[in-house]
Amino acid sequence: MEAVTVVTRARLGESGDTTDVSRQEIFETEDTIVVQSRVAGGITTGWHHNGDRHVYGYVVAGHAVLEYGPAGQESVELDAGDFVYVPPHTIRRVVNPTTEDWVIAISFVGSGPPAVSVDGPQSGVE
Repeated sequence: MEAVTVVTRARLGESGDTTDVSRQEIFETEDTIVVQSRVAGGITTGWHHNGDRHVYGYVVAGHAVLEYGPAGQESVELDAGDFVYVPPHTIRRVVNPTTEDWVIAISFVGSGPPAVSVDGPQSGVE
């Protein structure tokens, strides 16, 4: 039987950053990466997607707007306590319009890189 693993805040280390996102890796297995991401107040992240990975998130703190869709014209608001699912290859960015950090716990499920930076969404179907 495997042991239960606990990662305390003190043990969180920085992993690869996406533009304007601080990412702390928590767990990694063959097909899942769990991180805590933080977007500082007033920041708009770069456009990105997660390749073949499904993204499941839980907003720990703050408020942000996730922009996506053709030409980036669709959006959802995300507040502390909300859950979010992002399908593979969905191009998006996070806008934090507040002065407080926005913090989300994310599970990337699948294979490939957890974040791929792109110039932005096209005007067609993403």
